[in-house]
Amino acid sequence: MKALTLPEVGRVACEEVSNPQLQHSRDALVRVTTSAICGSDLHVYHGRIQGVEPGVPIGHEYVGIVESIGEGVRRFRPGDRVTGSFFNACGHCWACQRGLFSQCDQAGLFGFGPRFGGLGGTQAELVRIPDADYTLVALPEEISDEQGILVGDVLSTAYFAVQRGEIRPGDAVAVVGAGPVGLLAVELSFIFGAAQVIALDRVPNRLMRAESLGATPVAADANAVKRVRGLTRGRGADVVIEAVGHADALKLALQVARGFATISAAGVYTENALPVSMGRAFAKDFTLRAGMANVQAVFGPVIELLTRGRIHPERLVTHRLPLAEGPHGYQLFDQRQALKVLLEVSRAPSR
Repeated sequence: MKALTLPEVGRVACEEVSNPQLQHSRDALVRVTTSAICGSDLHVYHGRIQGVEPGVPIGHEYVGIVESIGEGVRRFRPGDRVTGSFFNACGHCWACQRGLFSQCDQAGLFGFGPRFGGLGGTQAELVRIPDADYTLVALPEEISDEQGILVGDVLSTAYFAVQRGEIRPGDAVAVVGAGPVGLLAVELSFIFGAAQVIALDRVPNRLMRAESLGATPVAADANAVKRVRGLTRGRGADVVIEAVGHADALKLALQVARGFATISAAGVYTENALPVSMGRAFAKDFTLRAGMANVQAVFGPVIELLTRGRIHPERLVTHRLPLAEGPHGYQLFDQRQALKVLLEVSRAPSR
């Protein structure tokens, strides 16, 4: 099959690799119709996440058709149209039984190498999905591939981050980073009851997109803190969503927050330590929440928002490329010439 791989840091290739096979009774094989390039894929691309082996598919966002299933799969059948979480969850361990799927004992991330479970990636024609009953979710017909592709990561990540910010009606919310997760967090913050959303970024066209969604744009420069305070009657934001995954972004998130604010960090960090002033956090009574999105736990509300037309993540898509042009897609995304790149892998069979 064809798949995108990482022969070396900074270079993606589209090459022929071996087809995955069912390995366990709870596995499913999914024929990928659409994949996508995510911001966290750039951590692999830049070598910030090490150990990804040449010749192994990368990527973790996908929509496809179930092709075959193990004898232990109960919720899906061949021919079902599905998307799924960027990590597998067994559904049976202590954490899964309490709905804490991101803390599953058996969890692995698709396309991030042996350090994160060694699962093959989804920027490929075929992918093996372990624990299919608790990793996949069926897509209603009214949800397009362009919408469904974001359910398993970016949209659920934004939802989880906003949910954990505990926004109350009338709150002022600051979103640090106006990439795909940040822009979705802007929309969701309004849905959760924010009266004002302030978007901070260094890229002008991303700030323009945030403004089109109703946010007040603020350049993430030396005057950002002053501007946010001016927009919030001198207090700072009630809730801050950090959607970058960089020390500078986290520092800015803490600076624009008011006392007793909640800072919800959705960005993916690879650093072992971050320059967080615990003295400031203590003095300001901050609540700082961070962590990998508990995707399976929010499948229900996210899909309901899509089917009801309350949110439109497909607006983020700027480029649609065939899988063979995936290496070019990575270059566009890395250079911030693209906001969201979809990879058209194969055609869905007619039904």
